Amino acid sequence: MNAVYARDEEVRDAIRNDARIKAILPIGSLEQHGKHLPLGTDSIIAEHIAARVAERLSAILLPCIGYGISYEHEPLFNVSISAQTLCMLVEDLCRSLAENGVRRIIILNAHYGNEYALLSCVKELAKKYKDKGILICSITYSLFLEEPDHAGESETSLMLAIRPDLVRMDVLGKGDEVRQEGYRGKGRGRDSKSDSIILSRITLLPGSIAGIARDGIIGDPMMASKDKGDALLEEISSKVIKMIEEVEHAYEQMSRQDKDGDDLYMQSTKDER
Repeated sequence: MNAVYARDEEVRDAIRNDARIKAILPIGSLEQHGKHLPLGTDSIIAEHIAARVAERLSAILLPCIGYGISYEHEPLFNVSISAQTLCMLVEDLCRSLAENGVRRIIILNAHYGNEYALLSCVKELAKKYKDKGILICSITYSLFLEEPDHAGESETSLMLAIRPDLVRMDVLGKGDEVRQEGYRGKGRGRDSKSDSIILSRITLLPGSIAGIARDGIIGDPMMASKDKGDALLEEISSKVIKMIEEVEHAYEQMSRQDKDGDDLYMQSTKDER
């Protein structure tokens, strides 16, 4: 159910009829993605994956937050918000959803720069809503990719599958030229996992993307294809759904254990009296 187009009674009936109905909140960014992809690439991908997940889970799909923490792209173009602003926005949306009876809130993040702020935010919200039976979970889809990139093979393939009309493969030039400008990290005695970890730390720094790759591309978009994008979309959507189900199951188990513990404590206190 897309909340933008749904009507009041439709949403309220859905919440009333399913106490565990989920709200999916996609979050992206507005930042450079090389010469061949639009600034809103992260948001476009976030919206599409969130829509697929919401459909399969019969969840409420919320509008995407189209701004993120993208200072790592300076001086290349980006429109960024602070971690504090992002967290305040997420907190307000979660509070409003909770007041409307939604007890399962899933944040689907498509921009790595938002990851740590969102995890910190969710941690604080978890403390706030611990005794109210409300689960808030943040998932960054790129964690399911074998080799996350920026405007490289994976992101370009995803865009070719979602919005091919917005992809300009003709402006990329030869693959060798892209590889020279883009970051690889290969051939230095490290494995791909080490490279991904190192890259994930470096790219948290302001201005780091342009320092690594003059064209703003990390990865090789010349290797992208629609077929790869279709396969990635299915893989990511399935893994996100599985994670949501497993997190919810774990949360409900912990909640039952907490309740049983409280009941035992109350009973023992009563017996002592």
